[in-house]
Amino acid sequence: MFETSKDILYIVISFSILWLTVFLCWALYHLGKVLKNAHEIIDEFRVRLQALMESVDYVKSKVEQISYLMTLATSGLGGLVKKVGSEKAEEWFNGATEDMGGVARTAVRKAAKTVAKKTSAVAKKVRAKSKKNKKKK
Repeated sequence: MFETSKDILYIVISFSILWLTVFLCWALYHLGKVLKNAHEIIDEFRVRLQALMESVDYVKSKVEQISYLMTLATSGLGGLVKKVGSEKAEEWFNGATEDMGGVARTAVRKAAKTVAKKTSAVAKKVRAKSKKNKKKK
């Protein structure tokens, strides 16, 4: 069976190659399992990230809707206050100028509008300066 020491060497080399092959197959199998687990983890992360993005988009849309509604309510309320105020001012003006003639009443009304415009312009300038000073700080 074994005639020379070369035959023993060939048998030892054959067993070594066989065990090396078995080890490489085992290592590749476990490497495949690790890659499969990593792929599953990445897929799960993608699903959860997508759910998080959808939640953030939902909250963002709700905040935008509330903001829009608040803007509408504020502008509507501001218009209502302005209308009621102008009606009350008109009543006061009519009551205060009952004993004046038509020309005098028109003149007083024009003077009141001019004063209101100038007061509004001054108020805008004061607000602008106030904002400018706040930005400097």
